[in-house]
Amino acid sequence: MEEPQTVFDLLVHMYPHAKKTTLREMLAHKRVRINGEVARSLKQPVRKSDRLEVTDIAASGHHQHNTVLSDGLRIAHLDSEIIIVEKPSGLLTATDSIEKRPYVLKLLTNYFKKQNHKNQVHLIHRLDRDASGLLVFARTWNAYRSLKEQFFEHTITRRYDVIVHGIPRKKEAKLENLLLEDPKTGEVRITDDLRNGKLAILSYLLMKSDPKKHIAHLKCELFTGRKHQIRVQLKANGHVVCGDPMYGKAEEPPNRLALHASHLTFVHPGTNRKVTFESPMPGSFNHMFLV
Repeated sequence: MEEPQTVFDLLVHMYPHAKKTTLREMLAHKRVRINGEVARSLKQPVRKSDRLEVTDIAASGHHQHNTVLSDGLRIAHLDSEIIIVEKPSGLLTATDSIEKRPYVLKLLTNYFKKQNHKNQVHLIHRLDRDASGLLVFARTWNAYRSLKEQFFEHTITRRYDVIVHGIPRKKEAKLENLLLEDPKTGEVRITDDLRNGKLAILSYLLMKSDPKKHIAHLKCELFTGRKHQIRVQLKANGHVVCGDPMYGKAEEPPNRLALHASHLTFVHPGTNRKVTFESPMPGSFNHMFLV
């Protein structure tokens, strides 16, 4: 009679490139189920008639961390390979080591180094200081290389909730421009300079609008990752982002930049499967359409 396989055997078959620590975490986070029941151990036998399944990270609820660090930085998901945080508006993502103000990379590094001096935190991408929302950081060099490659190849899906002045005539559109940064002021503008301009591509979808207030809620998706890209491209298209201190007016509702990184989808470096993280649009954005 043939010996039944173990949970470990089947997970190795399903995730041939995953490390054993990643497989253990799947089990610890109750993502592995046999016939609908949570698996007890990697050595647990699984017969041919049994149904083994692995719930995704979002469905398992594991990403719903409530660890809030100083300055309102929240850890939304944590595993052996990656960290997902929700950055509040007004907090820098990263800067040079002599910066005295708090910033996300420093807060995370200090937090994890206190637990174990060998812990690593690697920067992958950034959000504007005045924007809020999701950021992914790597905990290993393997995860760093994987995520950096995905960003370089533009295979990561990034969506943003944006409130703008004016109502676009087209419900959806794709914008392509060349951007050029002023080295003295840091401001970015549209340019025709083919040599120095950097290609910026985004699409937007009109979610809702208020004709009386002349504002609109757009869902934007980035296909490139240029500095101030959404803010500059939308302004060039006739729609300044509400509360923009650099390209519009800071002293207006919602009293902050109305730009929120609400969606991330990428291939998890540990499991080689797609994972998705969502962050709800701030209530202050919705409030603009109610008052």
